[in-house]
Amino acid sequence: MDARLAIIIDDEPDVATYLAIVLRDHGWEAVTANSAEDGLRLAEERVPDVVLLDVMMPERGGMSTLVALRKHPVLGKVPVVLVTGIQSHLTKDFEAYLGRFKHYHPDAYLEKPVKPELLIETLEKVVLVPV
Repeated sequence: MDARLAIIIDDEPDVATYLAIVLRDHGWEAVTANSAEDGLRLAEERVPDVVLLDVMMPERGGMSTLVALRKHPVLGKVPVVLVTGIQSHLTKDFEAYLGRFKHYHPDAYLEKPVKPELLIETLEKVVLVPV
């Protein structure tokens, strides 16, 4: 069976590299993009099994990118996990913020720094594994 593909879109190269290493250590293929536009282009070229998407990025933010992914005829069904630097005590505010995007919710979200075991556990929940 081929490795599942994750596209990591994060403007912080250290974060993207860290996530990619964790995924590769768990049998995933991981490709990184440092901008939303590059990430969308990569996703169109190679439809991934999941997209890990930073929320706060210059130029085009994560929520705008999430909407573009959800509206795309092919990428609309790809699971998206938001990765955010939000602090735990702001979780309710973040969930209220997500509520503004009623039809474009992520499949999950994780707080930075992401613990490896939580990342893998989350992906196992949101990515359908072929039987």
